[in-house]
Amino acid sequence: MLGRIQEICSITLHALRLTTMLLCAITSRILLADTEAKRAERLVALAARWADAGLDFLQIREKDLAESELLQLSARIVQAVRDAASPTRVLINGSPASACAIALQSGADGVHLPGGLNPEQLAGAVGQIRQGWKPHLRSKDGPTISASCHTVADVRAARAAGATLALFAPVFEKVLPGSLALTGQGLASLAAACAAAREPGPRPELPVLALGGVTLQNAAECVAAGASGVAAIRLFLDRGDGQDWRRLLLPQRPRQVPVLPEP
Repeated sequence: MLGRIQEICSITLHALRLTTMLLCAITSRILLADTEAKRAERLVALAARWADAGLDFLQIREKDLAESELLQLSARIVQAVRDAASPTRVLINGSPASACAIALQSGADGVHLPGGLNPEQLAGAVGQIRQGWKPHLRSKDGPTISASCHTVADVRAARAAGATLALFAPVFEKVLPGSLALTGQGLASLAAACAAAREPGPRPELPVLALGGVTLQNAAECVAAGASGVAAIRLFLDRGDGQDWRRLLLPQRPRQVPVLPEP
């Protein structure tokens, strides 16, 4: 009987994870239009739709923009999210000091730290962001800080540093414009990263989002592997290619909710 109860509890928790998938849209305005004015206009409109739908996170990743341009665009996106009265949290992707400054000035909710930082640098960056945020706190929660992770060691470092979210990539093959495809690490590597994020320790469990080649068809596999949700660029672009990301918002999808086994 005890074994049966444990089995049901395990399946129930699994089903709960599958029906509460966190979603993070990452921007890439160059995919939206040919001119800069149209790109900004369409991106702001797209951000408003994401916010209205209730996406959990919106990462502004526009690395080619000067800081002043990124600030202007970020402020417009933040305003669109606020106008939607949405809980969507807006994060600025960039170097720690620059991203933190732009986030504070634009009213964003936090920062995304790209890869390339060693554990000591990552811990220092997270600490600096939280310290810099203190005089501007709009809630007791403080900034949301996500970190790029490519290995289990990266996930452990992000958790130890006090990050609030990890983006593990690439999970599936990722085609980069103008270059060869980037081979995905696979679901087994994602599962190992998610297990590391839940290891017993002094820090809270770290939510891990799967990134890289995520589609409507494989998103549920990522969550089944242990991810708290998914992050993507193209998946959320409304390109009319059948990848309707809104289907991921539905809490009851037969392909995601497992059926309890017969006793």
